[in-house]
Amino acid sequence: MRAATTKPVTDSYMALISQFPLRRLRTSAEHSKAKMLVLRLSHPKPPRGTADYLDVLIDLISDFEKRSGQAVGTSDLSASDLVRHRIEQRGMSISALAREIEVPQSNLSEMLNGKRDWSKTAIRGLVRTLNIRADRLL
Repeated sequence: MRAATTKPVTDSYMALISQFPLRRLRTSAEHSKAKMLVLRLSHPKPPRGTADYLDVLIDLISDFEKRSGQAVGTSDLSASDLVRHRIEQRGMSISALAREIEVPQSNLSEMLNGKRDWSKTAIRGLVRTLNIRADRLL
């Protein structure tokens, strides 16, 4: 009888699941580990499996922060402050965000500083990349 062999995991989503399973975060240590993982995996165009994994992991982090009283209310924040907060959460730079949303860095900086209105391209990119509702930017 031949021993069963396992195939190496090639899908980035499943590889990440085996490293850090997606389940409710219960401790500060799990929360810290999850945040470090988000920072490590965040880059402009992750593979589809990694992007899907990050979407769920960020939701789990947000849920933990809400349950533990760490969440920041965003209703009183300006659009610029909200974008800056999300950039900081993800450990991104303004330049990296500009590349990701395909907007010149100088234009994004002007939008963040209130010197320019939010462009349609920037709004679409921020909705997709930072999970910000479009109505917050209009």
